[in-house]
Amino acid sequence: MIKVCIFDMGGVVIRDFQVAGPLMRFLGRAESGFASISPKVRDALRKHSSGLIDEKAFWKVYQEVTGEKLPEHEGSLLGLFFNPSLDPATIAVLEELKAAGMRVVCGTNVIDAHYSIHQEHQDYKVFDAVYASHHIQISKPDLAFYTHILEVEKVTPEEAFFTDDMDQNVQAAREVGLHAYLYTDAQTLRTQLISLGLIHGSPLATD
Repeated sequence: MIKVCIFDMGGVVIRDFQVAGPLMRFLGRAESGFASISPKVRDALRKHSSGLIDEKAFWKVYQEVTGEKLPEHEGSLLGLFFNPSLDPATIAVLEELKAAGMRVVCGTNVIDAHYSIHQEHQDYKVFDAVYASHHIQISKPDLAFYTHILEVEKVTPEEAFFTDDMDQNVQAAREVGLHAYLYTDAQTLRTQLISLGLIHGSPLATD
């Protein structure tokens, strides 16, 4: 029996969360994201997301690789263009799960600046708990990310549902043994949950 449902944040619960485009332009770069600049920069960002280095250390790596100075800015540069919005339809499904007595938690790869903005917006208030990569120092799709949540929640893999909009994260969760599904939209999510007997009723109507 499933006892806890684990949800990704970006691309599932929130929209308008991508900052790579405007940030690259602000930096005067033509690349689509940090991974395109250098594997070293990509790895530094992953370390920052895993809480292994702070933002200052990340930008130090960036400057060493590119030889460029950072533009003038206030506060967190990584958070400068981050202005996410909650997806009402998905939030409604989560609220339906909670009303049915299900424990609902968040399992998210996130950096400190974005986490702080989510907290300011109260974006996490729907969840019973939040497992943020920079706090637990493990990022998806590392299998330890999922096993950590299972251990803290005191459930077996068979007792957990997981959804994410990135297939590699879903496949990793399945490897651990979770009931894992690729997120596409709220209606499909609700249908998946109905099929598992976690909520009851008909799939959400389309417009």
